[in-house]
Amino acid sequence: SCVYLEPCDGSYFIPNTFTPNNDGLNDGWEIIVADESCWKVWNVQIYNRWGSLVWESNTVGEIWPASVGGGSYYVADGVYLYKVQGVGWDPSNTFTNTGHITIFR
Repeated sequence: SCVYLEPCDGSYFIPNTFTPNNDGLNDGWEIIVADESCWKVWNVQIYNRWGSLVWESNTVGEIWPASVGGGSYYVADGVYLYKVQGVGWDPSNTFTNTGHITIFR
């Protein structure tokens, strides 16, 4: 068995709105974590209202610019659903969270 000895702040904040209008403010959406090194496994998925996956990331701190699949096509304003799963090096930091994101331009 393995014991995790280093203290790790596994706290995170998930914003529910952003404005990708290229004004330099809130142009991308990301999950803000206190310590990126806390996470052994990280997965974020974003779906449109029809249930189609529009973006996925396995990198802590990666920013979604409201594009589809990381391409040059951008999603329309509206509500999108997210699912995030984090598995910490410390098992007490493991979580799954779902919610919505609203895009305004």
